Amino acid sequence: MTYSGKSSWCEASRCYDTQTITCGMLPTLRELASRGCNSRGSICLVPFDIEMDAASHLQMTLLEAYCREIGIEVLSVSQETIRLHLCPGSTDLSCVLISGDKSYFPKLPKPTAEVTFHFFGNSDDGDKIRESLNRLVQRRRLSEIALESTHFTFQQKPALKLQSLRINQVNDYEVHLGEQIILSCAAQGSYSISFTWYKDGMLVNTSKAIREIWITQLPNDGSDLYTSILTIEKATLLDAGQYTCQVVDWGVQQCKSIYIEVRDEPDVKVVPMSASIEKGNDIQLTCMTPNMRNIGIGFGWTKNRALLKLEPGRAVWEDLYPAGSILKITNTQKSAIYTCNVAHKSMSVRVEVMNRTLIPICFKEQSWGLEWPDTAPGSEALLECPRYFVGRRVSRLCSMKDATTPEWQIPDFSSCLYEPLILPYNNFRSLTLGYQKIMSSDTILAFWKLLRKRALPLYPGEGDRIISMLAEIERYQHRIDPQDAYNSAEALSHIINRILSDEYSILSQEKLSISLQLTQRNLIHWSKQLKDMYKHLSLSSMVVDIQQLQSQSGDSITHSLQIPSVDYIYPDWYEDKVAIRVWKKKQRNIKSNNTFTGIVIVYKNMSRFIPTAYIKELDDGTDLEFRINSRVIAVAVPSFGIDKYNKIWVDLQIRHLQNQTNSWNTSCGLIDNTGSWDLDTCIANTVSGDVVTHCLCPTTGTIAVFLTTRAVKVVLAKTEQTTFIIIFGCSSCLVQCLLSALILGTFWRKHKSWLNFLKLQCCGALIGAMAIFIYAVHTNLPESSYSLVAIGLEAFLLVGMSAPISEALIVYAELTQIRPSQHLQPTVIAVITGVPILAVFATELTHKSTGWRHESWWLIYGSGVYNIFVSCATMMFLVFILLYMGVLHKVHTLVEENVMKREAIETRIRILHRAAIVICGIIAMEASSIFYINSSSVIFHYIFASLSFALGFGIIIVYIVNGENAIIGPMLRRIRWKRNLDDKHTSESIKVCSKADAEVENDSATPPTSSSIAGEPYREARGIAAGSIDMREFVSESSSAYAKSSVPTTRFLPEIRIDHSDNIDLENYNTSPRKYQEVFVDSTFSARSSCCANDVVAYSVNERSNFRGDVSGKYRGDGKTFLPTASVSSESSAKVLCSADVESRLGAMPDVTLAVKSDVELSSRTSVELKSREHVVSAMPDIANTSERKQPDGEEKTPEIVVTTGGCDSATSGMLDRISHDLDYLLNRTHAKEGV
Repeated sequence: MTYSGKSSWCEASRCYDTQTITCGMLPTLRELASRGCNSRGSICLVPFDIEMDAASHLQMTLLEAYCREIGIEVLSVSQETIRLHLCPGSTDLSCVLISGDKSYFPKLPKPTAEVTFHFFGNSDDGDKIRESLNRLVQRRRLSEIALESTHFTFQQKPALKLQSLRINQVNDYEVHLGEQIILSCAAQGSYSISFTWYKDGMLVNTSKAIREIWITQLPNDGSDLYTSILTIEKATLLDAGQYTCQVVDWGVQQCKSIYIEVRDEPDVKVVPMSASIEKGNDIQLTCMTPNMRNIGIGFGWTKNRALLKLEPGRAVWEDLYPAGSILKITNTQKSAIYTCNVAHKSMSVRVEVMNRTLIPICFKEQSWGLEWPDTAPGSEALLECPRYFVGRRVSRLCSMKDATTPEWQIPDFSSCLYEPLILPYNNFRSLTLGYQKIMSSDTILAFWKLLRKRALPLYPGEGDRIISMLAEIERYQHRIDPQDAYNSAEALSHIINRILSDEYSILSQEKLSISLQLTQRNLIHWSKQLKDMYKHLSLSSMVVDIQQLQSQSGDSITHSLQIPSVDYIYPDWYEDKVAIRVWKKKQRNIKSNNTFTGIVIVYKNMSRFIPTAYIKELDDGTDLEFRINSRVIAVAVPSFGIDKYNKIWVDLQIRHLQNQTNSWNTSCGLIDNTGSWDLDTCIANTVSGDVVTHCLCPTTGTIAVFLTTRAVKVVLAKTEQTTFIIIFGCSSCLVQCLLSALILGTFWRKHKSWLNFLKLQCCGALIGAMAIFIYAVHTNLPESSYSLVAIGLEAFLLVGMSAPISEALIVYAELTQIRPSQHLQPTVIAVITGVPILAVFATELTHKSTGWRHESWWLIYGSGVYNIFVSCATMMFLVFILLYMGVLHKVHTLVEENVMKREAIETRIRILHRAAIVICGIIAMEASSIFYINSSSVIFHYIFASLSFALGFGIIIVYIVNGENAIIGPMLRRIRWKRNLDDKHTSESIKVCSKADAEVENDSATPPTSSSIAGEPYREARGIAAGSIDMREFVSESSSAYAKSSVPTTRFLPEIRIDHSDNIDLENYNTSPRKYQEVFVDSTFSARSSCCANDVVAYSVNERSNFRGDVSGKYRGDGKTFLPTASVSSESSAKVLCSADVESRLGAMPDVTLAVKSDVELSSRTSVELKSREHVVSAMPDIANTSERKQPDGEEKTPEIVVTTGGCDSATSGMLDRISHDLDYLLNRTHAKEGV
C-alpha cells in the first residue's frame, strides 16, 4: 500500500522601498562596487531557469557568495517574472539588484511548490501516517519552508501489481501473415503508473514506425486498474518474437512477457531451377519447402498449366518425408514447363528439350565461382546463390552472337545479398516497424564497415540490391529523422564509391539512376549541417566538393564558384572544370539569403555502367543515336531557387574520352526528372580538333557530353504541318471512288457483268485503303495496331491492283478465242485476286510465329513486309505488262488477217488502255506512300496527297465519264429527249454483238421488254467482216440462261454462213453507214419468206411509237429489221440471192445500187439449243468510206431502214415504188388489227 500527502509552501516575502533597479551582470557588479558597505537593505534576484555556460555559472556563484558576504539577500525567481515585472525589454536577465527600504513588488507572485510525501507500508499503517502528516501541517513550518494547511491532501492507493498480458489470438499465440495483433497489459497501481513495451529487447517506439502501429492507454476504471494496448495492424515475419510489458509505479518495476509466432507461407523450391536436356533423355525434379519442415499439405505437379497425369514409364512422382516430392520424367520428347504447387504457392521450371546436332548451345563452364550447365539459346541458366550469400537465385542468359555462334551473357546476382549485411538490415527494418534498437545511420555505418573489410569484388548486379537498401534507408531518414542523415552522409558516399569501383556491379539502368540521385541528396543533407561549409572528398571512383559560393560585387553575377579549387589536391584523371554563376536581383523590403553552397561531383567510371548507345525518336519521326563521350558530372546548389528574380548558369569544360569523328556531332546531355537524357537544354560548343567541349546549362543537374548522329532507319515520317494535306488528298480520293462505286453499283444491278464487277472491286479496294491511310495519319497509333493497319493496307491495295489485271486477262482470253465457259471469268478473278492476298497473310503469320514486330504502320525500307509487298506488286505489274503487250500483238494479227471488225477491236483496246491507266495510278500512289512514310522531306508528303487525288479523279474519268459503259451520256440524253420529243432522230448502225461484246459492251440496244418477241432474248452478232466465220464463236454466253421449258421442240437454231464475199461490188457514198442484213425467222410469215428473189421490198418506219406498237413481236425498235420466215427442217434449205444496203435516211431516200449477187446459205442445225423465236444476222462487208456517221452509244433513235434485194434484175426501176407499197401494206395491216 502506498500513501502520499501533498502540501504547498511559500517563501516569506520581504518588502522594501524602491530606490534603484539594476539589470544585468556587469551593471550589478558596478553598482555593488560603487556602494561598497552601504549596500545593506538591497535584494539580488537570480533567475533559476536560465541556461548558461560554465563561465557564466561560475560568475553567478561568485556573485551570490559576495552578496551574502556583504549582507545582501539573494532570491531565486523565474526568468519570466524578471522580464515582466522588473526589466521589460532588457536582454541580460542574469541578475537584478533592487535597492530600497520599502516594498517595491507587493504584487510580485510568491514562489510556491508542491511537496509530495510517499510512503510504502501495510494497509493498517494508514492512520499513523495520516496523523503524522496532520501534525506537520499544524506546525505550519518545515525548517525554512512554510506550509499551507488548506492545500493538504492525503491519498491511499494499492501497491503496483501487473495482473495480465494477453493477445487477441486464441490459437496458441500463432498469427498468420497480414493478420492483426492486439496485446493488452493490465496492472493495478497509483495514478503515476507508466507502461513501456519491448520486443526482443527493442523498445517499441511508434514514432519511428512507417506502418500502422500504436499504443493506447485506457483510463482508470475506478478500481485502480490501468490497461495499455499495443496494436499491430498487419503482421510481418519480423513481428515474431517475445513481447514484454514493463510497468513502473513510484520507482517500482514489474514485467511480463509473451511469445508470438508469425506463421510464414511455404517457400516452394524446385531443384534444378532450369534444365536443358537432349531429346529422349530422363530428368528428375525435386520440390521442397526449406522454411517449413513439416507442412502437412500435399504437393502437386502440373505440366504446361495442366494437371500432370501419372503415367508409369513416362512421368511418375513420389512424396518425400517430412515434406517434399520428386518428379521423374522418362524419355522426354518436348519442351515443357513443370510447376510444383504447395497450397497457394508454386514454383515453375522450364525443361528445354534440344537437339545438339541441329542447334548450337552454350556449353557448361565454371566462372564466378559457379558451374553453369549446358543451356539452349534464348534460355536462362538458374542456380542457387553462392556461398555466404542469401537469395532466390542467380541467372545467366545464353544468347546467339550470330546465326551460328552462341555465347554466355554476364550473370545477374541482383537477387543475392551478402550474408553479413542481413543482420544490420533486419535491425533497420525492425526500426521501420516501430522496434527501436539502433538509429538509421547505424545501419549505413555497419554496411560500410562490412564492405570495407570485404576483399573480394562485388558480383555482377550485386550492387543493385545494395543500392535499393541504401535508397530505402535514405528515404526513411528524410521522412522520419532528417537530423540523423548527417551522421551517415560520409559513410554513404564511401559505399557508393565502393560499388562504382567494381565493374558490372550495377546492371540495371534504373538502379544506376537511383544511385546518382541518392548520392546528390545525401550530399545535400550533409552540406546543410556542415559547420565550416567546406568539404573535399577525393575517392577512387568520384571526387566530391562542397564549397560556399563567393559573393561578387557586380550587378550581373552576385555569386560564383570555381572547381577545382587550388586549396585541395585532385587525382590525375580529374581534368574537367566547373564554374557556377548565380545572378540574384535585389528586391526592396525583402530580406534574402545571401549564402549559397555549391556541390560538385565528378564520377570517374560512370560511363561504363551506361549503355553504349541510346536511340531517341525525334518530333519529325527520325531516330537520333547518341553515345556518351565524357565523365559524368553532377552539380547542385541546394538553397537556390530559380525564378524570374534568380538565375543560375553552370559552365563546364568537359574533356572527351575518345576522339570525335566527322560523322558524329557533339551535344551536352542533362538528366531530366524522368531519368532520361535531355540533349536540348544545354548549349554545346566544341572547337574542331579540340578534345574539350564547353557546356552551358541554365540549371543544375547531372551533365555529360554525347556524340550524336541520325540513325539510318526512319520509323515514321509525319509532320503536323503536312498532315492536313495528306488527309485532304486521301479524303478526295475516297470520296471520288465512293461516288464511282455508287454509280457503278446502280448500273451493275441492271446490267450484271464481270467487267462491271471488277470495276466495283477496284473502287471498293481503294475506298478501304484510303480510309486506313486517313485513320493512320490522323491518329497516333499504338505499336500494337501496326500489324493490323499494315495488313489492311496491303490487302486493299493488292485487291485494287488485281482488278485491272483480271480485265486484261479476260480481254486476252476473248481475243485468243478460248472456248467459252461459264466459269472462266470468275476463276480468273479469284486466282488473280487471291494469290497475292494469300502471300501477304502467310508472311504475317510467319512473322507472328517468329516474334517479329512491325516498325511502323506502313512499309519501312528493308523490312520483311516491305520486301514481300514490293515483290508482289512488281510481279503483278509485270504480269499486266505481259498481258498488255500480248493483247496488242494479237490485235495487230487480227487486223492484218481481217478476221474481226475494227470497231470490236477498238472497243477491247479501249478497255485495255483504261485498265493500264488505273493500275499505273495505283502503282504511283503506292510508291509515293512508301516515300512518304520513309522520308522526312515535305515534298513527298505533297506528292503522295497529289497522286491520291489524281487517282480518284482518274477513276471517275475512266470508269464513269469515258468508260465503255455509257452511263452519264444516256442519262443526259434521256433527260434531253423527254424535254423535246419532236427532235429528229438519227439512225445508228445495226450492231451484231459477239460473245465478248455481251460482256464488255453496254452501249448496245437496251434489253427487250415483254412486248418484244414475247420477252425472249435474241442472239446478236456484231461487226463481222466478210469471210467464212462460224457465228457460234460470237454467240452471247448469257443466251442460254433465258431458255424456257415451254419452248417448242420444233425450233432449231439456224446457222448463217457468208461466202464469196470477194465478188461483191457496191457503190458507196460518203455518208453511207455500215451494211447489215438481219433475218428474223417466224413461222407466221412463211409465205412472205418464200418470195421471188427479184422482188424488192422496202420497209420505212417514220415514228418510233408506231413501229414498236404496230409490229410487236416482229419488228424491234432498236434499229434492226427482222424478216419473218417459216420453220425449216434439217433437210430443207433456202437460198436468198441478194445484196442489202442499210442506210440512214438523210431527209430523202438515197440511191440504192444493186451489188453483185452473193449467196447466203441458211441452214438449220439440230445440235443447238431450242428457241421459240430465232433470228440470225449476217453482216455485209464494211467497205464504206471512213466518214460514215455513227449513232452515239446508249441513245436509242428511230431508224428508217431500206432493204434492197436483188439478183434477178439489175435495173432500179420501180424499186422505190415497191418499197413504199410494202410499207403501206404493213402500216395499213397494223391499223386494221388495232381497229379490230
